[in-house]
Amino acid sequence: GAGASLIGEWGHAGASFSLLDSLYGIPSGEGARIDQSQTRYDIDSLVNTPLAGFETFKFKLGYTDYQHAELDVDNAPEVQFTNRSLESRWELAHKPLAGWHGTLGMQTENTHFAALSAHADHDTVPDTHSTSVAGFLVEERDFGKLRMNAGLRLESVKRRPDGARQRDFDLASYSVGGMYPLLPGYSAGVTLSVAQRAPATEELYSEGPHHATETFDIGNPNFSKETSHNIELTVQKTTGLLRWKANLFENKVKDFVFGHITGNVVEADGEELRERIFEQADASIHGAEAEIGYNQHGQGLSMRAFADTSRGKLERGDSLPLQPATRVGFDVGYRKGPLRTGVSVMRALEQDRLASFEETETPAYTQVGANLSYTQKFRNHDLTWFLLAKNLLDEDIRLSTSLLKDVSPLPGRNFVFGVRTRF
Repeated sequence: GAGASLIGEWGHAGASFSLLDSLYGIPSGEGARIDQSQTRYDIDSLVNTPLAGFETFKFKLGYTDYQHAELDVDNAPEVQFTNRSLESRWELAHKPLAGWHGTLGMQTENTHFAALSAHADHDTVPDTHSTSVAGFLVEERDFGKLRMNAGLRLESVKRRPDGARQRDFDLASYSVGGMYPLLPGYSAGVTLSVAQRAPATEELYSEGPHHATETFDIGNPNFSKETSHNIELTVQKTTGLLRWKANLFENKVKDFVFGHITGNVVEADGEELRERIFEQADASIHGAEAEIGYNQHGQGLSMRAFADTSRGKLERGDSLPLQPATRVGFDVGYRKGPLRTGVSVMRALEQDRLASFEETETPAYTQVGANLSYTQKFRNHDLTWFLLAKNLLDEDIRLSTSLLKDVSPLPGRNFVFGVRTRF
């Protein structure tokens, strides 16, 4: 990748280009592989004081041309995925108006997505043209010690597949929240929100093999939009060397979309695949997360500890599939001038909250990592040498959120050495 920006008192304007090319195996008995490539172009700009009454104008434009082929053992393509997407985002930050300060904007997306079979028997996803246009407003105001925030987003999404039912979704999401100082440096807050989401193209129109997950996916073009009602409670300390934050949240989701592994086996492209049918049902998700840190941005010794957990259930009583494990961990770091080093330890507990169709629990594991970096000046540029050590205990780490956890662990003990520069 490469990029450049022109920066001045008026703002900045820049462009970048990146290219990805990857060939890797997937854990199937047939030894299938993924041949993947992506080209992306981005424009990013900001103008200060573009109009009377406004502070800044931001504009972002991005184009992505992505494709990957699922190859058989003879390197012949079985399914070809393509995704060409043009995205834009426009933001105007206005000066305080009646005490409110915030941003209004618009976001657009124009996407062509397809997953076509080379054997012409089952296209995983038909060629689908999707468009999205959204307008949003985010505002903030102080009422004495109380800081209030509010947001609104209205969106129109259209799905136009070849040979299948066309769908239109009108979405409205909004939120309101407040943060109140309890003592100097300490505050508590609450946020209430309603968020709506249109089902993804794959969830609506899949009807074919997906070798990357070793499933035969079946969507439903009659799905409704998802609607989530959410509440989040926060307490935090934001000053001093020792800072912390804790959150509690609860989400009630109407028409939640999830994949149901039925237990049936479907033969496709000469391979037996698990049948996965996308379904909708009402669900609830609740959880908590906490973090405490010491001297996170200063020189010398730094420390951080964290924990997070969540639980998702269908209203009919059984657990949601692919739930994350409860985690606890800590980091210890040291900074002095150009030298930085650190060690991290994360413990994931056994994940035994299984959906009715899931068969295996996910074992607990401990993930240990370390890092070392040194930055030096080289012809007026910063040159950073770094060494990363991952999974130092060489643990057999399985992720409960992966469909392939029973056959594909994370990498064992590994090391990354590199150098980066900034100019």
